[in-house]
Amino acid sequence: MILDSKSSDLFFHTYGDDPERVYFSHGRLELLGNHTDHNHGLCLVGGVDMGITASVKKSEGKTIMILSEGYPTFEVDLDHLEIDKKEYGTSKAIVKGVCFRLKELGYAIGGFQAACASDIFPGAGVSSSAAYESLIIEILNDLYNEGKITPLEMAKIGQYAENVYFGKPSGLLDQVGSSFGGVCYIDFKSTQSPIVESLPYDFPFRVVLVNSGGSHAKLTPLYASIPNDMYAVAANMFGKKVLREVPQEEFMRKIGTPCPGVSEIAKLRAQHFYDENARVLKARQAIINHDQNSFLLSVSESGDSSRDFLHNTMVPGQYEHSPQQAVDIARRYIGKGAVRIMGGGFAGSIIAFVYPTDFDAFMAEMIGHYGKKNVKEVKILSGGPRRI
Repeated sequence: MILDSKSSDLFFHTYGDDPERVYFSHGRLELLGNHTDHNHGLCLVGGVDMGITASVKKSEGKTIMILSEGYPTFEVDLDHLEIDKKEYGTSKAIVKGVCFRLKELGYAIGGFQAACASDIFPGAGVSSSAAYESLIIEILNDLYNEGKITPLEMAKIGQYAENVYFGKPSGLLDQVGSSFGGVCYIDFKSTQSPIVESLPYDFPFRVVLVNSGGSHAKLTPLYASIPNDMYAVAANMFGKKVLREVPQEEFMRKIGTPCPGVSEIAKLRAQHFYDENARVLKARQAIINHDQNSFLLSVSESGDSSRDFLHNTMVPGQYEHSPQQAVDIARRYIGKGAVRIMGGGFAGSIIAFVYPTDFDAFMAEMIGHYGKKNVKEVKILSGGPRRI
């Protein structure tokens, strides 16, 4: 939702002046392709109508000042964009990383003041960091670069800021979802030049996000273990950097062979990579063919694979308030729809595709379990970050 009045009021109360421009950047929905992007796999991603609105005024000098609702104002000196590990995980780190990378690529950067308001609720799982990265890039794109930065460049710049300055290992899926919008099929065989194909998504499903309530605190090692396990299989068993470089037939012939440095869970996670890529292709074709049943089957099977092969639907031993518990509850009430974990896993959100005839009953039951603030219908939003 665009919160232009709210962000404009915040701007006036913070800076004592009226903003000149308003921008909006949305989050993303991982429709299919759980933990495949980092090993150069296939994904389906969609833009979502939850996001961040920023009221902005261009300023002279080399300082960026940003206030986000509920947080203190911070400043970034554009003459000092060095990495500071003490800033890992902060919005300031993202801004510095974006500015450094833009400058490194030959784009112009400059000062501005901004006040931001967001309707992305905690635990939504729509990648608020990617939405924030795209927002900052689009502001600088519009203010100083005449809109020259393409959506794919925007995604790569955002990923750089998140990996290097924010300190979070991630693929490119989140940033593509935020910078392109709509429903996109992505082939990450080349991470420098991924194939991004816009799809004619017109299914009648109501899309619902449910925050399972678990905390993301201290989960980065668990997230990192998934790509690291896949890398270990590729390197130790096949002499490759990523699983995409290993043909599936070769993988199937050799995966049962014991190998030092490769655990059994790593092999299961590698198996998920190949199976999930196949599901993405089936779901892509289902969207093109308007085949609702095949799409829902792929979604449901993906959820099962995340549970049985990736082992990322709950923190080990913590079923209560886990995404797996939320999936199990949702499946009681979803009727002929489908549900799966969304994003990195272990904690956070699930995504449900619900037929309109089942929607009211589904919402009532899920709100009864998780509360109104943790159950939200969302819509797939076309287009990337924009000046409004």
